[in-house]
Amino acid sequence: MEFDPYLYVALAAGWALGRLFRLPEAWVRRGTFVTVVVLVALLGATLRGVGLAALAVEIPWAVGFVALLLGVTVAVFWLLARASPAPARPPGPEAPRTWSTSLALVAALLAGFGLGGVVALPTAVGLRGTLYALLFLVGIAIHLDRAGLARAWLPITAAGVGAVAGSLLFYLAGHTALGPSLGIGLAFGWYTLAGPLLSAHSGAAIGLLAFLVNFLREILTMLLSPRLGPRLGGPGLAAMGGATAMDTTLPFVTRYGSEESASLALASGLVLTVVAGLVVPLVLAAL
Repeated sequence: MEFDPYLYVALAAGWALGRLFRLPEAWVRRGTFVTVVVLVALLGATLRGVGLAALAVEIPWAVGFVALLLGVTVAVFWLLARASPAPARPPGPEAPRTWSTSLALVAALLAGFGLGGVVALPTAVGLRGTLYALLFLVGIAIHLDRAGLARAWLPITAAGVGAVAGSLLFYLAGHTALGPSLGIGLAFGWYTLAGPLLSAHSGAAIGLLAFLVNFLREILTMLLSPRLGPRLGGPGLAAMGGATAMDTTLPFVTRYGSEESASLALASGLVLTVVAGLVVPLVLAAL
C-alpha cells in the first residue's frame, strides 16, 4: 500500500484509547482477526482485474521469486540474531502454534478472488477503510519502547541483504534482466509501487510479475506468521514483511512475534518504504 498518514492517525488513536481504558483483550483480538480476514479477502478481489491467463503464466515465477526473497531474508536474519542476541525479556502469553489461522486466511483470499469475479467490489475504498480499522485495533494492544527502536537495524539489514541476494539468484534463472530483478526485490512488498514502475520500464508482463511477487510477499508473511512467529520472533516477521511491517503485516508481527516488537516493526517498515521509493527508480534508470 502507498504511504497514507491517516493510517498512523488511526494507529495513534487506538494507542491513546488503549492507554486510557483497559479494554477486554479477547475482544480486541477477535476484532483484529475479523478485520484481517476482510483485508485479505479484499486483496484477493484485487487480483480479478489481472486476468486468469496472465496469472497462470506468472504465478509460478512469482512464487519462486518470493521463496528466494523470504528464504534468504530469514537465513540472514537468523545469522544476525545469533551474532547479536536480544536482551532477555520476561515470557509473555504464547500465540497458539496452529495452521487454523493460515487456513482461514487462504480461504478468505480465495473467497475474495471468487467474489471479485461475480460482484464489482469497492476494493480501493474497502482496503483503505479496513486498514484504518485494523491499525486502530492494533494500536490498542501494542507497547512502544526504545529497545525495539534500537534493534530495528536487524530486520532492515536482513530484508535488504535478502532482497539483493534473492534478486541476483532470480536473475541467474534467466527470466528477467538484472535491473528489473533488483527493482522487484527492492520494493520490499510495496506492490503498488513495483507494478506500475516495472510495467513502464520493462513491459506489462514484468510489471505483473513485480506486482505478484510483492503481493505474495505480503500474503505469505501473513500466512506463515502463526508457524514462524514463535521461532523468529517479532524482528524476524518484520524482516519478512519488509515495507509492509509498518501497516498490513504489523498485526502479525505483534500477534505472533511479540507486542513489544511494534516499535521495531514500525521503524523498519518505514525505513524500507523510503528506501524502496528512492532505490527502485534509481536501479531501473541505471540498469
